[in-house]
Amino acid sequence: MGLRAFLRGDDIQLQIDRAESRALTRDNVPAAMLPYSRTALLNVGTSNALAVCDAYACVRCLADTVASLPPKIYRKTPAGRVQVGDDQRLAALLRIPSPGSTSADLFGLMMVYLNLYGNAYVGKFRGPDGEVAQLALIHPDRVVPETRGSTLVYRIDGDDSYGVRDLVHVKGMPDPANGGLLGLSPVAQCRLALTLSANLQESAQQFFENGSRPSGILSVDGASEEGLSRWREAWRNQQSLQAGKMHSIAVVEGEGTSFTALGFNASDSEFLGQRELSAREVCRIFRVPPSFIAADSGGSLTYSTVLQENLYFATHSLRPWLVRIERAFSNDPELMPGNSYLEFSLDSLLRADPAERASLYTAALNPQTGWMTRSEIRELENLAPEQGGGNGQPQPA
Repeated sequence: MGLRAFLRGDDIQLQIDRAESRALTRDNVPAAMLPYSRTALLNVGTSNALAVCDAYACVRCLADTVASLPPKIYRKTPAGRVQVGDDQRLAALLRIPSPGSTSADLFGLMMVYLNLYGNAYVGKFRGPDGEVAQLALIHPDRVVPETRGSTLVYRIDGDDSYGVRDLVHVKGMPDPANGGLLGLSPVAQCRLALTLSANLQESAQQFFENGSRPSGILSVDGASEEGLSRWREAWRNQQSLQAGKMHSIAVVEGEGTSFTALGFNASDSEFLGQRELSAREVCRIFRVPPSFIAADSGGSLTYSTVLQENLYFATHSLRPWLVRIERAFSNDPELMPGNSYLEFSLDSLLRADPAERASLYTAALNPQTGWMTRSEIRELENLAPEQGGGNGQPQPA
């Protein structure tokens, strides 16, 4: 069978095993995908991890950055690598993977799946001629890979008739429990740290909803149970937000009545420190510098440290994911035939300031030791090629 793409009117529909995917609505969304309940102990999993502010910020940082990187297809030739033209079928397939989608949507969602589930599955949907017509991601919960002898089989919604010809499987850090067949989910492995962050977030909301002040004890001598209830209600009405007297000094009438405020305890006083520590912990899970999500990095940032953090982010946060995506696509002989391979361009992230770039280009254009032409440099700077051709090397005086 396989994954098929077919025409319905003027639209292209993607189909898995002759059953069209249903759109998730409020009525048919699985309960496990709903946000956590505020009335129960928070327990973070893959279905609600993005409800945690710090986790959402980290995943969004990675997904948005990868989505902004241009994917390029190259072909190895005896004269060196050559970039495939935009009119080639493979380049067009990545430019518009599926109806209403772009490569930014494809790779952005892929990063979300990888950081939540540790696995991403790209379905290769075929047209009437059997050629790959569309690419679309399939939710990791719907796919289960299995090995049968020397054959790798993917079960999608219980159907085990799919193989490596139908899917491109991108894995995170391999799970040793299953021999590396699946990638480890960062959320599942670090559930406790994310749950702590979610509970701190919930605690902060409860704190402000209660007027951002500690509770106290209202003492009334000789009052009955009914009288105490009336005193309690009167106190709440007087100090309510609607009365416009929140955080004001309360004055009550009656003999033998006193109010004792309860101050912050040590745990309350350390709440801010706990919140900052939790944010840094979440950043460690997703390997994102704290400053990238506006979290406390433990020290002041200077110009040089900002450049170093950008380099760290590109090298240690993005590059491991990009290599896994590049190799998964490049190893697919149908998508990248012959000597073709996929590569993301990091030039825009690693580009230095104008003064440093000018110094580098001066050395690159040196007639004796240079390695670039003016046209190549102008291309890096998104400028039009020089008129008149030539190698662009400076001529001696």
